[in-house]
Amino acid sequence: MLERGMGMHQAILVDDDVAVLEFLKQLVPWGEMGFELAGAFTNAYDALGHCKEAVPDLIVTDIGMPGMDGLAFIRELQAKATKSRFVILSCHDEFLYAQQAVQLGVQDYVLKETLTLESMQELIGKAKRGIDDERRLKLQVDRLHDQAHKSQSARKEKWLRDLLSYPVSEDGKLFEQLQEFGLNAKQGHFIPVCCRIHRYHDAIIRYNNEEMVKFIAENAAEELLREEQNLMFVGYSSQTFFLLCACRKELVVNPFEKVVRISNVIQQAFSKYLKIELSVLVGEMVSGGSELKRQTAALLETDELFYSHKPVVLKYSEIQQRQASATEQDLFQHYSDVAERLNRLLIENNGGSESESVVDSFFSLVRSGKFPPSDVKQFVWKLALDMRLKLKFSRYFDKEKAQHDLGRMLNVSEVRDWLLLFMKEAVAEAEQISKKSKKTEIVDAQRYVQLQLHRKITLEEVADHLHLNPSYFSRLFKKESGENFIEYVTRLKMEKAKELLGESGHTVEKIALQLGYDNKSYFVKLFKQHYGTAPGRFV
Repeated sequence: MLERGMGMHQAILVDDDVAVLEFLKQLVPWGEMGFELAGAFTNAYDALGHCKEAVPDLIVTDIGMPGMDGLAFIRELQAKATKSRFVILSCHDEFLYAQQAVQLGVQDYVLKETLTLESMQELIGKAKRGIDDERRLKLQVDRLHDQAHKSQSARKEKWLRDLLSYPVSEDGKLFEQLQEFGLNAKQGHFIPVCCRIHRYHDAIIRYNNEEMVKFIAENAAEELLREEQNLMFVGYSSQTFFLLCACRKELVVNPFEKVVRISNVIQQAFSKYLKIELSVLVGEMVSGGSELKRQTAALLETDELFYSHKPVVLKYSEIQQRQASATEQDLFQHYSDVAERLNRLLIENNGGSESESVVDSFFSLVRSGKFPPSDVKQFVWKLALDMRLKLKFSRYFDKEKAQHDLGRMLNVSEVRDWLLLFMKEAVAEAEQISKKSKKTEIVDAQRYVQLQLHRKITLEEVADHLHLNPSYFSRLFKKESGENFIEYVTRLKMEKAKELLGESGHTVEKIALQLGYDNKSYFVKLFKQHYGTAPGRFV
């Protein structure tokens, strides 16, 4: 059944006497009294069907109905934990009926022969005041419960952060507070478990903000663990949570089986009911505060969950060997190649399957190398920022927001999707910018030059490519772009040179050759004219 929320109250009428139903429907000013009349039924069975879909706040029912009488109808609803208020209408002035009604918690019992509009309005007003009082009380209780939960949640989070932030000098003080959180530290050993939201950005979209995600996750976990002993669920952030199990080290019972079972229960419940996917990393058994601190920090620092393709439950002991064999190469040594491939997509206005192919090729490299997540996110942010600055995108790209969004992503698939979406939007924006107030021939000429920066480019060559007279093309280019063709080519080559000089492994000689200059001295001269300083200062 669905309980009614705040707002106008709902009422239904149940009476096999059609005349009484019409009297109550037509003459009682339900709306003015704060009620919406949601239904009028001539038998209890139809009324029960309605209550399965939406529970009314007030039910006015006759007692003497065929099939199921009013008292049986009330008992049926109360067996389903319905919180409705009841007013009974009866033709019988008998003590037995009144007594049974009181036992069922019925608020009012009225004889039909004494029923008037005024008396009915008085009863409905009384019922509304009672409903309002109950709702106010429930709101106060819920508010106090939320405050208590937030206080407990904050204390647990402080305990965890203190554990990770400060040296452990004395186990007694560290574990004393665990007793208040329901963990028996005298068990002697602990198994920490790290739970991370698999696609955090999706959770934010669903629940609007970080605080709500954290609140919902902690409440759901508390409910799931209500009957479990020596388990504590604590939020480290809105993205990462810890499950801490206190246990004994013995051969009879394997505590890891309990921890994995609980982890699976939490993971499945979050997915089914909250639509939040969790990945879980089960730590090793430890004793003492120092060991617990080291193991908890190790779970936080592992990159394994960042590279999981789907929500998983893993054991830390099983991934240590894979972590030791991870690559130590520098991801940024691939920056120039990846940036060049993406820039070509922008120049060619190719935002479809080609974008996906290039992005997936890069992330295939990332996954195979298991690079640190911070490096991957910084790499992608730098790609986006450089393309924005180079091609002057502004309408759709906020660099601070982009850095923030990337920073809180905990899975490589989220970062991949973000870059692919960025590329598709960037290509569309580049196409609009290139077409704005420029003739098609100039757009095509600029695209041709941007794709041929690695060699010498002449005005005659580009004019021939466009099937235009060189003199006409020269005048047209100057008129439409504001600079002559040679100046444009030189500017693009110098901007590319400065970009390459900022990357390791590129000498001045190598860059000159990469940009089609056989004469290093001539390249240096052009660079000094453009930037006012020699290229060697940028190396």
